[in-house]
Amino acid sequence: MKKTTSNHSASRRLWLGGGLSYLALASLTTTLGACGWRLRGKVNLPYKSLLLTGTITPELKDDIEMLLRVNDIELAKTVKDAELVLEIISEQNARQVLSYNTAGQITAYRIISRVVFRAFDPFSGLEVMPESDIFLTRDLDFNQSNIQAFDQQVAEYIKTMRIDIVSQLMRRLASIKKLPTEADLLKKNSSTIPSNPSAKSSAPDSKK
Repeated sequence: MKKTTSNHSASRRLWLGGGLSYLALASLTTTLGACGWRLRGKVNLPYKSLLLTGTITPELKDDIEMLLRVNDIELAKTVKDAELVLEIISEQNARQVLSYNTAGQITAYRIISRVVFRAFDPFSGLEVMPESDIFLTRDLDFNQSNIQAFDQQVAEYIKTMRIDIVSQLMRRLASIKKLPTEADLLKKNSSTIPSNPSAKSSAPDSKK
């Protein structure tokens, strides 16, 4: 009888230990994932401030703003305060049937995520990046007996794809050649004007 109790206690300790190890691993994975997001999101943007406009979901807006903060880019509230305007034209998240089994039941879906955008210079109004899109797909097996778990998995896929799209978007913005701002042009013009253009004409003639 004592031997049975001992085995039961050992099994319980093993189960608890395994559970704690799993929780520790899950916590570590989450932490590393967050760090990976920060490291992957670090890009060199040639702009100090950006205005985000257009048709955008709160989730996409949050991810873009987070990545801008990681890169020390100020979030402008008006066009006059921005060095670049990023307009989100559309965002699409959808799923389409990928395959069926012999009974005609769906066995897999293709998850689609697409963002259409453009960027322009607020000073000149010129498009520095014409209308472009980033399009991602992921294939996911479907089990009709567990629809709730499938829906949760789809949501996770879309979240991951959205982060990937935002990272790609930032890399594209980093490739844009920065146009001179109004302050840059004023500084350049002021440097070409002589400090005292009438000094030579007003000087007395030494020959007289």
